[in-house]
Amino acid sequence: MQVHNVGRSATKSRIRPKQRISHTKSRNGCYTCKQRRVKCDEERPTCGACSVRGEDCVFPNPGGPRDQRRRQPHLSLSRSSFDSVQLQAREKTTDVPFRPLYFNAASPDEPQNVDSQSTSSLNMSDLNLLQHYILHTSKKMTLHKIKTVVWERVIPEMAAANEFLMHLVLALAGLDILTSRDICVRNDQGSSKPFIAASVPQLQSIMGHHQQGLAGLQEALCATSEPDAEVLLAGSMLVVGFAFASFGIKDLDPSAHTFQDTLSSDSASPSPLLNVGTLHIQWLHLVRGVTSILRQFWPTLRKCRLRALLFSNHANEDWKLCEEQVRSSVVPSRYIHSGRLRKFATGANHSISKLRDLYASLRLSAGFDDGIETSPSIATPHSDQSGNVGSVSLEPYEKAIGVVEDLYMRILYVMHMKPLDCHASSDLEIQTDIEDAAVSSWPHLLPEEFIFSLDPQGNFDRMQGVGVVILAHLYLAIAILDEVWYYGKRCDIEIYKINTLIGGLGDTKLISLMEWPIDVIQ
Repeated sequence: MQVHNVGRSATKSRIRPKQRISHTKSRNGCYTCKQRRVKCDEERPTCGACSVRGEDCVFPNPGGPRDQRRRQPHLSLSRSSFDSVQLQAREKTTDVPFRPLYFNAASPDEPQNVDSQSTSSLNMSDLNLLQHYILHTSKKMTLHKIKTVVWERVIPEMAAANEFLMHLVLALAGLDILTSRDICVRNDQGSSKPFIAASVPQLQSIMGHHQQGLAGLQEALCATSEPDAEVLLAGSMLVVGFAFASFGIKDLDPSAHTFQDTLSSDSASPSPLLNVGTLHIQWLHLVRGVTSILRQFWPTLRKCRLRALLFSNHANEDWKLCEEQVRSSVVPSRYIHSGRLRKFATGANHSISKLRDLYASLRLSAGFDDGIETSPSIATPHSDQSGNVGSVSLEPYEKAIGVVEDLYMRILYVMHMKPLDCHASSDLEIQTDIEDAAVSSWPHLLPEEFIFSLDPQGNFDRMQGVGVVILAHLYLAIAILDEVWYYGKRCDIEIYKINTLIGGLGDTKLISLMEWPIDVIQ
């Protein structure tokens, strides 16, 4: 036995040890990566590995003076390079002002119990809102699992360290509670009265949080120092979500209207007294402002913790690779069970053709043939911002119709894809892919002149009617996402408003164009 052991030892002594592959060690990585024995990318305050796993990321204290002196030249060079990239991005970007929404909301009768200096003084009601956001609202902000992690973990973590983000989170959660309870109450007529009485003070608190959040966001945007792009993006996304969820709330003054009366009157049977001023146009400028932030800080944001929200796999022109099939209006309906999706799939191409015919008729009324390439204009009775009566160019309307067409083609292309699981209901998978086509980002594609034409300018005329009809078709691309709480049913309200406006205008061609959007959402 001993001889055998000696032979084994001799054999081992003759074997040369393996050479380990050299690599650069992550000496300044976080404790979590060190414990898991993986390389840390040293992104602060949360590295990429911890961000994906949703774990706490704690870095060791910086080294001594000698270590700092050794790394200082590299940091300076990196900072200089970063500043030059940011400067070039700003020079190439046409700034679009960030215009937050304005609500006609009365100030609360009692001051809010929210300390203006710190978020650590949240009262019990605020803590309930925060709990609701983490447990419910964050899980409904998107259909994508990876993006849900951002809403559920990253944004609350950022809000815990930033006051105005916390206010925006609480406001969004409160609006989610109101809209969700309103749906439940309308399904149970017997419990509607007690809920209305209980919702009034809660609405005041929600608007208090929203207004404080907007004030903080505006202050951050106007800061003279280098802004935190990640915080600006988080605040912008929360405000946009609140804007969509607030569709149908024509007046947030609790002393004049209850939330129940306002919402039900707009969604169930739109009043014939509605005018163009009741349409929510401000959110279009808001989304364009968010897009400006994205372009200005893109080198930073593409690597930040919110980057999952910025990438959409189907926001492209892949549909042109099978354009003939997409334009055939033949959709594999056996995979689609949602009534909205089926109606949209069968009528989208015909609706685009009708919009093109409308534009052709406008060219003819302006005295232009289809063979003339110059941009026509048509006389209108309303005045512009300076008060002068003049003509309106038709080019912005043509470009807006082009946005509708491209958006619809993306959606139809997604519907032509076979579901990954043919044995299960594919509606959720289809809606997830439709969301991944960036269907809610179309405002930044619209010409500024077109958006301006939607704003109230005296009497509601035919050209404004043309604009809001195109707007209704754009809303429809979002309304088919009825699995996302602040999309689907919320956009229905704006489409019903537009239908009421067009009905009052009495233009048969425009009325005919509104029949299909109304049919899809009914």
